Amino acid sequence: MAAPRNVPAHDETRYSLQPPCGLPSLIPSTTSSTSSDSSTQPRTDPSGASKKYREPTLVELGTSPQEDSNTLISCFTHLSVSSLPPDSRKKGGPVIQRFPKPPPPVPSSALGSREDQRRIYLGPKLSDRATGGPDAGPLIERFSCLFQDQYDCTSNPRGIVSMGVAENFLMQKECLELFSTALKDNITPLDLSYGDSLWGSRRINRALSGLYNEYFNPAEEVKPEHIITGVGCSAVLDQLFYTLIDEGEAILLAAPYYTGFDRDLIGRGRVRLIPVQVPAGEEAFGPECLRLFERKLEEVTKEGITVRAVIVCNPQNPLGRTYPRSTLLAYAKFCEEKDLHLVSDEIYALSVYENKDFPDAVPFTSMMSIDVEKELGMAFDKARLHVVYGMSKDFCANGLRIGSLISQHNPLLLRAMANTSMLMKISSPADVIWSTLLFDKVALKSFIKTNRERLTEAHGFTRGWFEKHGVKVANSNAGNFIWVNLGEALGFSDASTEKKVFQRLLDGGVYIAPGTAYHYHIPGWYRVTFSVPRDNLIVGLERIASLLNLQTIS
Repeated sequence: MAAPRNVPAHDETRYSLQPPCGLPSLIPSTTSSTSSDSSTQPRTDPSGASKKYREPTLVELGTSPQEDSNTLISCFTHLSVSSLPPDSRKKGGPVIQRFPKPPPPVPSSALGSREDQRRIYLGPKLSDRATGGPDAGPLIERFSCLFQDQYDCTSNPRGIVSMGVAENFLMQKECLELFSTALKDNITPLDLSYGDSLWGSRRINRALSGLYNEYFNPAEEVKPEHIITGVGCSAVLDQLFYTLIDEGEAILLAAPYYTGFDRDLIGRGRVRLIPVQVPAGEEAFGPECLRLFERKLEEVTKEGITVRAVIVCNPQNPLGRTYPRSTLLAYAKFCEEKDLHLVSDEIYALSVYENKDFPDAVPFTSMMSIDVEKELGMAFDKARLHVVYGMSKDFCANGLRIGSLISQHNPLLLRAMANTSMLMKISSPADVIWSTLLFDKVALKSFIKTNRERLTEAHGFTRGWFEKHGVKVANSNAGNFIWVNLGEALGFSDASTEKKVFQRLLDGGVYIAPGTAYHYHIPGWYRVTFSVPRDNLIVGLERIASLLNLQTIS
């Protein structure tokens, strides 16, 4: 059978010996093994054919002679890392284990004793892991009602106009045409199987590396083996932080922040999210904000909380702005000095639009494009930097569920995530659709350009509407939403009234997201999505004006 289209030819090494989905080979052990010449000589297969050099695995170094190194199972049962702490049983030798022991079980969950739990539900006890975290039930129920009762001018004119979910409907026609054609013309028999990798596909990783190299201006070339994919950025973030830090450890991030982080990181990983309340307005994007991170770090450390990572969301959600390079450098410097992981969520990277009312807006800068050592003149451990990006926002396809992680200098992280990545493997149809568009350079360039133009127009329309109704709108230049101050327009400044206004709008058939949902410390602000169908947008805005008695001003 002919090789599938868009799938790069693999190298000559047998699949059983190849790193999964092109991930880096295991880090060579520093043990003093001299049992094999394979550490200095290219491997050969039984036929004697010459193969490309590959770092030896633990098995090949003689640490497990009972297992055949040529079997696929050997790739999953061993890990050699020179930086692991020494094994107390072997002086100076590495500990041969993949992960530390899990924390001891919690005796009881947040739902109380077993007797208390029996009053809530029947059946045997559920795990404390699942029941001891935040109860997302009410939120899930609310969103279920919202999604089931969405406005439609014909079939459901009394439904809720959703202007609080970050979805982009501005390219629907183009998406339907491109995606249906891609699926029709490019799906192969291989796509009906598990494919050529359990960690995504070689096709999507090759396509994504091309996207990042062309549009993210990386300081170092992004290679397919630097990438791991999953069913949306939520799944990638869940797996990433489950791998990066232990339960109970903490992450710092600037507030307001994307409310989905609470679900993505706390629900299963059970980590702590600690908001750093940065100043309002322009100061929120300046490098001076990292002083507040330092203070917060000192504060929580005194409380016995261990901070292990920082998230920077760039472009920022919910503020809809790009960070200047100087601030991103400050983030990198802070994480290097405090020995923290730095995760850059760049899901809105290509949704940067023109805002004539905001001439000082800076272009998008990816963390991948920054050479910290060169620009700051200091050492920087590149293994601490991880970038997350997905298809939902820039390619207007939240439902296709494709996210990716790029970590160019941490092969151990990628291999550790590969152990559980089958839990978030993307579907073949979604893989085919996005890969096809990414490989078509002409169509890709046109799509990005058209989307930016429509975001510019939709933003201008929505921003102008609020300003004409006396509502202050924060400066923005990226994303699908604007940040508006209804509190100032309506004369309130307390969180209680903010929630009441939110509920009044929801009861009246329009949904926008309140600032408290994003952990913002200044009540009265709301995030309003403008990338909805224009007819729906107009109906939603009219309902806001009517429900809140907003009058047009001269």
